[in-house]
Amino acid sequence: MNARAGHVLLAALAGVGAGVLGGVLLAPTGGAATRQNLKDLAHKYVGLASEQQQEASHHLAERATRLGCAYKDLKSSCLGYLQRWGLLPEAPRRPY
Repeated sequence: MNARAGHVLLAALAGVGAGVLGGVLLAPTGGAATRQNLKDLAHKYVGLASEQQQEASHHLAERATRLGCAYKDLKSSCLGYLQRWGLLPEAPRRPY
């Protein structure tokens, strides 16, 4: 390893060490409290994600229902026009 690469490696290690030391000295809470805060935040965001998933699922179900109804209306309308124009024979009437 040449001298320049050694200096770069030493500077990188010094930077990492300074970062760790600064984080430990300036941390607002201890490790246990920080872990508990992270756990609480995770539970909060899991709950929010679950609520949003339920809302999106409900919204998509409504859209699918409306789309199904629109499809049936369009199909009926198209069949009616094709029958009127003589392009499609009329459907036989069911006896029941």
